[in-house]
Amino acid sequence: MVLVGGADGLEAGPATAVAALFRDALVPLCERLGVLVIDGGTDAGVMALIGRARAWAGAHFPLLGVAARGTVRWPDEAGRPERATLEPNHSHFLLVPGNRWGDEVPWISAAATCLSAGNGALTLVAGGGKVTEQDIATSLAAGRPTVLLAGSGGAADRIAAGLTTGAAEAGAPPGLLRALALGDAPAELAPLLQALLLAGAVGGDSPASPR
Repeated sequence: MVLVGGADGLEAGPATAVAALFRDALVPLCERLGVLVIDGGTDAGVMALIGRARAWAGAHFPLLGVAARGTVRWPDEAGRPERATLEPNHSHFLLVPGNRWGDEVPWISAAATCLSAGNGALTLVAGGGKVTEQDIATSLAAGRPTVLLAGSGGAADRIAAGLTTGAAEAGAPPGLLRALALGDAPAELAPLLQALLLAGAVGGDSPASPR
């Protein structure tokens, strides 16, 4: 599962709802199915929320942060406010070439494609800006089902609004992109994600497992 969206841009209300959703629905699902989650790895936004929810639950599913090396600040690198620290509750990190936000986008998608071989895969989107729009386009180009949390703000809301008004996102194959209202997500998220993950697994009837 690729998780993308707002780094620092989630507003207080949606951030609280997304945090509860991760804690009560997403993390238990990932732990039960052994889902490998891939995100941008820094200590902000949805990446911080999933890391903290995983730690709070004492969960052990792999959580891989993929970040461009030039955007990451090590503890001994003082005076680099433009860089971000890594989220401490991730189990693994993959640092890739690049110095700008967004340089990690193709690497996240490639990692998901490689590590999900033989298993189902999807992308979950909460909030986000221009980089998230790149993530969504890359996910769709890779043929990964992409679920937008409508009501979380930013790119997720903008693209979800296009779906509800009948304006298909450019280049999205029919049925590959869908929206789920944040208010409905506590009851509907886990069944939807499980169905998408299992539908893409070899044989279609066994839980996805990390490689």
